[in-house]
Amino acid sequence: MESYNLITEPWIKVLDGKTNSEHMVSIKDLLQNASDYRQLAGEMHAQDLAILRLLEAILTTVYTRVDQTGQKYDWVTLDDKMHLQSYKNPKELKMKKALLKTWSTLYDKGSFSEAVFEYLDKNREVFDFFGDRPFYQVTAEQYDSFVPDNKKIAKGSGTVDLMQINRLISQSGNSVAIFAPKSANRKNKLTLDELVRWVITYQNFTGVTDKTKVKAKGKMSNSRGWLYTLNPVYAQGKNLFETLMLNLLLFNPNKPTYTQQRPVWEEDLGEYVKKRLSQVKPDNFAETYTVWSRLLHIEWQDGTPTIFSAGLPAFDSANAYDIEPMSTWRKNKKDEFYYPATRQLSSIGIAMWRNFGQYINVKRISDSSVQEETEEPLTVAWLNYLKTKNKLLNQQMINLHTSGIISNGGATSLMPAAEFDDNLRIEADVLFDETEDRKNAWPQRIEEMVDLNQEVGRKYYGFLMEVGRIRFGPQGAADFAGRKSQTFYDNLNEPFENWLANLSGGDDRDEQQELWKKQLKQIALRTLDDFLEIIAPRDISGIKADKSQSGTKSTESNIFIAANKYRAGINKALNKNEK
Repeated sequence: MESYNLITEPWIKVLDGKTNSEHMVSIKDLLQNASDYRQLAGEMHAQDLAILRLLEAILTTVYTRVDQTGQKYDWVTLDDKMHLQSYKNPKELKMKKALLKTWSTLYDKGSFSEAVFEYLDKNREVFDFFGDRPFYQVTAEQYDSFVPDNKKIAKGSGTVDLMQINRLISQSGNSVAIFAPKSANRKNKLTLDELVRWVITYQNFTGVTDKTKVKAKGKMSNSRGWLYTLNPVYAQGKNLFETLMLNLLLFNPNKPTYTQQRPVWEEDLGEYVKKRLSQVKPDNFAETYTVWSRLLHIEWQDGTPTIFSAGLPAFDSANAYDIEPMSTWRKNKKDEFYYPATRQLSSIGIAMWRNFGQYINVKRISDSSVQEETEEPLTVAWLNYLKTKNKLLNQQMINLHTSGIISNGGATSLMPAAEFDDNLRIEADVLFDETEDRKNAWPQRIEEMVDLNQEVGRKYYGFLMEVGRIRFGPQGAADFAGRKSQTFYDNLNEPFENWLANLSGGDDRDEQQELWKKQLKQIALRTLDDFLEIIAPRDISGIKADKSQSGTKSTESNIFIAANKYRAGINKALNKNEK
């Protein structure tokens, strides 16, 4: 095959904004008509996120070099390909004013300027899936130069099947994916557009099953895909243009200095591999968005691809919040560093609202001296900055979205086990409340309600533990309670998400909180009533209670005693903080 240029060939799946029909478009078509498309629509949400970040890398690179009219900023020097040759550190105020004007003009216009397409045209060769610089791949000569002699292409080792690249299947040569969406004779077949999408996705969500690694002086471990390590968060707009714009950070709002953006296709391969072997952390968004976990080379024979894969080492993720906008963070108590809040299988059923404090630093809002357990995602900080400086998002709904893949947790494989996708809709005036009384600001009030929900949830878990002891004894109680307790949150998720979405900056906070408390009580009691519809004779007769576990003077326990304790616990939780 001679050429398959991603700029002009249709390979990205999108949904039409008017008809909701699916289309296949090129990068150029997507960026020219982004406002006509509702969203990306690939094989899975995690794939859409990987492609969204690729598109953001293009836009971030272009619009940190030239303004909305296509004129370069006066502090940069560009070559004939619009690559950054050099730059002088501009004054902070000047830089912010210029970049923010570019962003605002594009947003108001509702479309991207010709500068993006000029950049793509001048860099056409690096967006070709074939050729001398195959996109997101390396040539045969380059691959052989970076791997040990016994792993060179001629040896035929170090290959990855298409059914493993395809993260809907993720079947390795050692175990069969029984419930795959493709039949056995179709698992190892992909169309060219599918292959492109999965190669990009695989670079972002790679496990650690690969046996081949690039040559290194010392011992090294294969990295997993960078997106695989994150609990992502990004803003989703009314259409694809708005989504791209809301996530287009032209500078770090917390440390507003000019940064050279270097997507992977602008890097010299030798220098890039050297940097990765040194485990140097990226220092710009475009590089982080396009980071490779593998050197991939594709051999073609009669139109059939064979993929060779060599692992690259991971860079240190500690305190990487300045170069990764789309992630939540947790502080490690041992070293006091912030690390990506990686999702586990045990957290797959946890809705976004339950981690509200990871998306906006509630305690820091009410007290700037507080050292928080989480670091606010830069994407959220950028939206706050836009609202504060441009007043663009006042009274608009912010739709925070999360998508990704959770691994099986196996240290030697990290094979995909589940996909997650969720969102949190909230008005900008609520999320970024500017009330002078910071302890009365909406984020603080919302976090109080989240804590209340969790407390009532724990009361329901306690009720289930007691029922579990009645039915199965002490050994089986925890398993029973763990399986059944999700019902409470299943009943709670939609009502609480609707309550959040209907809040506005002008609402009476006490009144809205009381409305939610009443609804929470109704949900908690209805969940109990539903459970009590089917009970067994053993639930009624009960058991002799373990005093150390029951915490009560009663010597007996049955389902009615447990239910009354739960009702009392609900009332206590709801009345605890009333003024």
